[in-house]
Amino acid sequence: MLALAGYKHLIVREITVEGGERIQAEAVLQRFPIQIGMNWLTADTEAARQALMRLPDVRDVSVRRALWGRVRIILTEKEAFMVAQLGKKLFWMDTEGWLFLEAEAPPFGPILVDPETVETERGRRLADPFYVAPLSALSSAPGDLLNSIQTVHLEGSTMILSFRDGPDVLMNIYDVRRDLARLHKILALLGRRNLTKLDLRFERVVVVGARQ
Repeated sequence: MLALAGYKHLIVREITVEGGERIQAEAVLQRFPIQIGMNWLTADTEAARQALMRLPDVRDVSVRRALWGRVRIILTEKEAFMVAQLGKKLFWMDTEGWLFLEAEAPPFGPILVDPETVETERGRRLADPFYVAPLSALSSAPGDLLNSIQTVHLEGSTMILSFRDGPDVLMNIYDVRRDLARLHKILALLGRRNLTKLDLRFERVVVVGARQ
């Protein structure tokens, strides 16, 4: 009788989903391999976690047992910070370089154009995660520079910014913050509309192309 009475505490009686705003609990539970009625002690929480890590919007997830017979799913969603264009489609990209959610309309901000990407078990991401740091550095742009950038191209160690009403700017990806500060000063002195090209990749030389 004691064994039978204790058995009800060894099965999964409740599964809760926490932390999701965009991700619906129903979508999580459909992918979740642990089910009500399974053995609570032997349920493979790590395998369950790996299954949920393949959901497009999930950045991280933990799966925990809680007394008695409860299983808690705690989600951390990906945070969008930039839009990437692949062909004719736009996708939100998160702070780790994952492309995870299709953007319905062009944002008022820079668009990363045709970056090199790879397909993985967790979805599509930048082929070289190294580029995430210099792209994130764009958020430190002084003044209204960030909202004035229309597109961003990556070519090796060069980042090319194209402004809506101004020049194309070539920058070194290894020191984006410094070059943004230099750019802000140059545009304040020379204006934006009369410039066609600025090359900030060199320490002491700035190459300027101007409209005649």
